[in-house]
Amino acid sequence: MLSLHALWRRSRIGLGAAVVAVVVPLGLAACEGPFPQSTLHPTSDFSGAIDDLYRTIFWFAVGVFVVVQGLLFYVVVRYRARPGGEARHIHGSTALEIAWTLAPAVVLVFIAVPTMQTIFEVDGRPSTDALEVEVVGHQWWWEFKYPQLGITTANELHVPVGRPVSLTMTSADVTQRSRASARSSAVSRMRTCDFW
Repeated sequence: MLSLHALWRRSRIGLGAAVVAVVVPLGLAACEGPFPQSTLHPTSDFSGAIDDLYRTIFWFAVGVFVVVQGLLFYVVVRYRARPGGEARHIHGSTALEIAWTLAPAVVLVFIAVPTMQTIFEVDGRPSTDALEVEVVGHQWWWEFKYPQLGITTANELHVPVGRPVSLTMTSADVTQRSRASARSSAVSRMRTCDFW
């Protein structure tokens, strides 16, 4: 006969295996498919610049993590308790205190510089030959007006290939949220918002 502890241990292992058996395939299935709105494969100039910024900061953060964890591991191993050893009191170290004060500032500079470069890179105005589209969000539908062409459509945005497009988004009666499929930017506004 199994003890209560053995039953508990077996049920935990079985539960863990069941969770892994369900979660892993669902997670892997979510990463597959030819879906048009993927933040992992940016297609516009703006989304490419933002994706590059994200990846730069991510790898910088990985480097900071590795350095911090390496220092932590070194300190834990180097100063672990030993038999017969006595702890001694050490008063502060000015150089160390200056270093751990300046290190976060340096990290912020390494994050701020590429972030500001990306902000100025994606900020600007559309070219003068851009097709102007006025987008009006209604409660249950979208209205797309093409003032240069004298055309209005509902729920479908049609744009020419190879020509820049300037969208001016407004809302008639509700807060709208929109994502252009080939763009990596979502817009959620009540008033007017421009993007191209």
